[in-house]
Amino acid sequence: MEEITSKVRQRHVELAQKILDYAIERGVPLGGRLTEQTLASHCNVSRTPIRKALQFLAERQIVAPEPEGGFQLAIEPASFPGLEDEAAPAEETELYNAILRDISAGRIGDSQTVASLQRRYAASRSAVQNALMKLAEENLAERAPGQQWLIKQFAISGDAVAKSYEFRLACEPLALTMPGFRRDAAALMSLRQSMEILRSMNESDFDQKLFERTDYDFHMLIARGSGNPFMSEALVTHHRRRKSSQPAMHINAFRLMQSNLEHIQILEQIEREQFDLAADLLRVHIQMSHFERPRLAGRGVPIAFRIAG
Repeated sequence: MEEITSKVRQRHVELAQKILDYAIERGVPLGGRLTEQTLASHCNVSRTPIRKALQFLAERQIVAPEPEGGFQLAIEPASFPGLEDEAAPAEETELYNAILRDISAGRIGDSQTVASLQRRYAASRSAVQNALMKLAEENLAERAPGQQWLIKQFAISGDAVAKSYEFRLACEPLALTMPGFRRDAAALMSLRQSMEILRSMNESDFDQKLFERTDYDFHMLIARGSGNPFMSEALVTHHRRRKSSQPAMHINAFRLMQSNLEHIQILEQIEREQFDLAADLLRVHIQMSHFERPRLAGRGVPIAFRIAG
């Protein structure tokens, strides 16, 4: 029964996030009305799960019920970092993170069974199965014959972050220069709104969670826009894996602010269809992010980005 409840809750959270994504993409403002039928058509579901998802958002004061029925946005959607922390019960999230930490540190092998992980973490069978399913969804694990699960050690190992940057440096700028690259106007607009909100913040109140959401959305926009479906698939898969597997670390708020400015500069060139220049700026951005701090003198925007501006 608990497993069924957990899955139903997770579906509500996922649908609630889709509703917020829709509001951001369509530019629905604070106080804007959300209609069940429109959302149901957009999400390709019936009105009943939409109603449950809206009630879930209302409980968190993200939407507010209207006197005559329906709901309206109670927040500025572009400033909201997302619902990912609520997508799974705490036990499953902790177990998932513990498995990632142990794999990264080389404490467990790449071949595991549900039973072996149950014993190691003193966890329920359903929690272990859900954690493995999440790993599989992020392309970090796969089923093997019998009761075995194979963990993709290379994606979570100690040098995975450095290898990830090497892959991105080779592929992401190239994706921008593909002949069939297409701009998603709605996504560009919503990203711009979130980035401008971040731009207005200072180091003391900078919202790292909102930055993480916009950073992911920015790189996924480039991946999905590539005119080459093979490259698009590879980059989308990689960014999903990167989002799930990279360990939490403290990054100087100034560097995040600078990274946001770099995103804006690249976005501007995409909007202008200056894709070669956008690719050059993206290459510099990835290199800067790899080192996690500005390599140039002073605390200003790097020279390459000042010239582009």
